[in-house]
Amino acid sequence: MIQDLLTQLSELFKNNEDIQVDEIPEYHLYISQLEEFFEKKLGKSNGDEDERKTISKTMIQNYIKDGLLMPPERKSYNRSHVILLTLIYNLKYILSIRDIRSLLSPILVDIENEDSGMEIEKLYKSYLERKQDSFQTLQSSLKELAAKVDSQFITDNKTEEEEKQLKLLLFITILITEANQKKKIAEFLIGKYFI
Repeated sequence: MIQDLLTQLSELFKNNEDIQVDEIPEYHLYISQLEEFFEKKLGKSNGDEDERKTISKTMIQNYIKDGLLMPPERKSYNRSHVILLTLIYNLKYILSIRDIRSLLSPILVDIENEDSGMEIEKLYKSYLERKQDSFQTLQSSLKELAAKVDSQFITDNKTEEEEKQLKLLLFITILITEANQKKKIAEFLIGKYFI
């Protein structure tokens, strides 16, 4: 039952595009070009009913004001800006702005150094590789969880539809619990080593 949904979930992972390092322009981008670049590469994020920009001018300005992103160089943004914005985009759904700032602080400290741009690119490449590994591990974990929920959860006096809904409820609450646990681990590590 839930196993059948895993095919749909695997499609979700396939459509999860990342900005690769070689896709980041070598030349500097103005803020409108930066917005356009992110919209082309990542699409629009899902909002209530309206679609919202993935990265907007206001977001960029707020990230600079909050110390998450260094100011532009003569109103233009370089490759390091793009990488940091991509990392922020991936982190902001789970972590607070304060935690993101703490986590990225080692990168931001020495950002003006030309060598640090290369270090950020290396870090980002490693991040993308580990993220891909993580998706594969997650798919295996989801299959295992789905099998357990499908076989373990037995209900009496329920229609097939009601049973399916109860199994989905169990599956989803376990996913959320796991996400919460991972978030708490990340917050603990940030608090211990990055503040």
